[in-house]
Amino acid sequence: MKSALPPRHEIGNSDAAADLYGLGVRLGFYLQALAMILYMYGDEKTYGKGLKVASGSITVSVLASWFCYASQAEFSPSEAILVLYYLMSLSFPAKYTLLNPRTIKGETIGVLTLVLTELATCAALIWTFATLVHTLPRLGTSNLTFFFAPVSLTGWFRYLALVYLVLDALSSLSSVHKIFRVLGVAWNADNITPDEENLSNETCAEISKIMQWDENQLPITIMMWLTWIFAIVAVETTLVWNDLTPLNNLQSPGQLIPFVTGIILFLDSIATPAHSKICCKTWVPNRAPMLPFLRPIS
Repeated sequence: MKSALPPRHEIGNSDAAADLYGLGVRLGFYLQALAMILYMYGDEKTYGKGLKVASGSITVSVLASWFCYASQAEFSPSEAILVLYYLMSLSFPAKYTLLNPRTIKGETIGVLTLVLTELATCAALIWTFATLVHTLPRLGTSNLTFFFAPVSLTGWFRYLALVYLVLDALSSLSSVHKIFRVLGVAWNADNITPDEENLSNETCAEISKIMQWDENQLPITIMMWLTWIFAIVAVETTLVWNDLTPLNNLQSPGQLIPFVTGIILFLDSIATPAHSKICCKTWVPNRAPMLPFLRPIS
């Protein structure tokens, strides 16, 4: 018996729904971003080791796909922005793995990957709000996104976002300049130990002085948590408000790979601080944690 209901009109791009914002992709990125934040509460000597390449390579691959879709106008503005939202939730905490200068020398490729993702994300956001919100086809979406309420991507929010994004891009250029200075210090230091991944205390102090993040670790950590929460709410509400139907089948490799990666990183991020605290209590009971605001008040 044939259904009397008319066929459902497809909203959004079905390929993008599978490749860029399927359930497994979103959950995987949420868990990876959460893991990046939890790693901050681990060992001060190993925090950030390996995370730069892990985060940067994943983000670069998604950004490459995003630019392909955007250049060919194959998805809607709301789909474009929700992908950038969850990328921001991962790239933001990944950038602050540079809080630990001890992991910089041996991870030059990872640091350069972070620079690439930082600049590419800024360019994608500015491009989206400057032109793509008008040039991309709506594909049946309502063209809404989240800013503590449903807002149109072509209304006043667009201009507010552009002002913020230009200022953020200038800040990112300043951060990139500092990162290159840090790489120069790390590679040109005369007092490097035989292990190329270790730097002397003097060099670490010089790197920390360049980045100037030590005194702002509490605000940075708070911003990481707020950005993570905001990204999740923004992505999920944008999906609902625009009637988008992402792929929810976790059995496909495209969804399963990022999801399993996120679970593994999340479990490791829990185990690492726990192991650090156990070792701290067993061997060095008076060792202060890496983050100043977690230290006991004297």
